[in-house]
Amino acid sequence: MVNVKDLERYLIDKFEDIKGLDVRERGLNIQFTKEFISTIYGPRRSGKSYFFYSILKDINEGKALYLNFDDIQLRDWTDDDIMGSIPLFHECFGKEPVLLMLDEVQNVTGWERAVRTLYEKKRYKILLTGSSSKLLAKEISTSLRGRSLSYPMLPLSFGEYLQFIGRGTTIPRSSRDIIEMRKTLDTYLSEGSFPGPLFEKDLIGKFYEDYIDLVIYRDLIERYGISNLGLLKFMIKNIIRSFSKELSINRLFNDWRSMRYEASKKTLYQYFSNLEDAMFVFPLKKFSRSQRTSDLSIPKVYLPDTGLPSYVMGYQKGRAMENTVFLELYRRKAGQSGIKLYFWRERSSEVDFVICKRDEPAELIQVTQTLAKDNREREINALNSLGDELGCDKKKIITWTGEEEAGNGIEVEALWRFLLETGKIGIK
Repeated sequence: MVNVKDLERYLIDKFEDIKGLDVRERGLNIQFTKEFISTIYGPRRSGKSYFFYSILKDINEGKALYLNFDDIQLRDWTDDDIMGSIPLFHECFGKEPVLLMLDEVQNVTGWERAVRTLYEKKRYKILLTGSSSKLLAKEISTSLRGRSLSYPMLPLSFGEYLQFIGRGTTIPRSSRDIIEMRKTLDTYLSEGSFPGPLFEKDLIGKFYEDYIDLVIYRDLIERYGISNLGLLKFMIKNIIRSFSKELSINRLFNDWRSMRYEASKKTLYQYFSNLEDAMFVFPLKKFSRSQRTSDLSIPKVYLPDTGLPSYVMGYQKGRAMENTVFLELYRRKAGQSGIKLYFWRERSSEVDFVICKRDEPAELIQVTQTLAKDNREREINALNSLGDELGCDKKKIITWTGEEEAGNGIEVEALWRFLLETGKIGIK
């Protein structure tokens, strides 16, 4: 059980450490309110704790109760300790906190009971983070019974990346500035967008090795009790190598069995679900008017960052472009209600993204490095065919330069320009 002196020392030390950090702003806009619990969820190392630090940097330690449950000092805390920290805070500072900030709260057994109880007092603004989409997106609505607003935090968007490296996000106009923007985007795609190694280029390889180990050991083996480590590594390797492509769990099962290893197909599906919960993989289902057909379709898979596959198997620009567009669409849809993302495939024809608003197709997007002789007809025909079938007139092709022409009402846009756009998706 924590005591007054330990808590006071912990908070003062934390605030002193934070004030000495070079903390940079993120693009996440959260409206704090006592009426809802704000929750931030995302993959490990995406910058959730540093987002907390950016809030705390300008707050007096007598106003905010900040507890990081990844900290070894708090490793044995329970829901009772969270509740008990409020009166202890009062003893330390002579008043109750205005803001409660609980970082990596999923590490505390029974955290839901404590947070619900504190919320019901209506005396605090509460902000939570966690490294699990299941915990803080799917399950939190049940755990907190509609009392929360959830915000995803991924690694840096391109706009955030530009600001982190000291460049503005103003749309370039001159040819020279556009060329420089493309060079910066190429680095962003190939080296990745996790904040940690941004200024330590020599550590990028070590970072990704540690990241995979962290996902395996912290978020999967410890949390879910996974026992077949070899199968898990096999699945992670295949997910990385399949990024921006379809991935069949049934095929993985057959490949695993062909090597004379034992595992049930159910185990593979469970491991894939665990990896999704840890936000290591983002599956995208095929569009169909039948929800059941869509749910049963083989998904395309995307990663939270494009530096990881570049480190594992070399930079693949076209696939990295598509993965980055997916992540940007994922960010944008989080701020809108009723938006869903799909892909579409029929025989040899494919559309990378079908954006639906309230279950109706609202926009179709293709991603390709360039519209050239060998792919122009295929990319354009796929958009036109699906657009006619679905009655969807808003069609776009995202290319590296954005300087091609497509005709038939299809907009062609440069990737850098698309990533720097602000606004909503799926709406004319």
